[in-house]
Amino acid sequence: MRLLVAALSFFISFFLLTSAFMALLPADAPQWQTNAGIFLGFILSLFITNKLANVQGTKFWSLRRAPEPSEQPQQRDGLLVSTTHRATRYFEVEESHEEGPHYFIELHDGSVLYMNGRYLAAYEPRKILGLINYPRKFPCTEFVVIRDRYENNVADIRCGGSVLEPELVAPPFEERDLQGVMTLKDGEIITSRSYEEMKAGSSGLKGEV
Repeated sequence: MRLLVAALSFFISFFLLTSAFMALLPADAPQWQTNAGIFLGFILSLFITNKLANVQGTKFWSLRRAPEPSEQPQQRDGLLVSTTHRATRYFEVEESHEEGPHYFIELHDGSVLYMNGRYLAAYEPRKILGLINYPRKFPCTEFVVIRDRYENNVADIRCGGSVLEPELVAPPFEERDLQGVMTLKDGEIITSRSYEEMKAGSSGLKGEV
């Protein structure tokens, strides 16, 4: 049923939007204006379809129904564990071998939370078709990380407070530096090095944590 609603809402909105745009154009309008109107109608139709057919919590490009309350992470008693953090700032090191970006997040108590994984790319700003901008969603001043209790994989990140922008986006680690970082695990709390030492250079990342 939702697929039928999505299809109807898309074609109806696309027809109405493009028809309205064409009616506004003069008879001798150049072809590029016509093409621009069709493309704009297509993009707006996608947004309208998303609002009409997708329930809250469903991804923009997906028609998959959002999980029922019993399937939400907080309801899977015993399988997932939640950790709440309060952050003040962070810096990022770009990925070098498709391992995902490296985040070094200073927490309110002065310790540093290390996060690394390809899942972090979903929270970074991005642009689709050069038109649709998705702002940064994480890290933020308050957030909850939900992980699999047994495999430590991140199932969800729930953001609160204000979104933080990186103080520094460093280039990928050199091979010798990467070996030191690889001793860290995603989600590990670093207490033996300060945030400023971490940011100062890759030498601050080596050694025990």
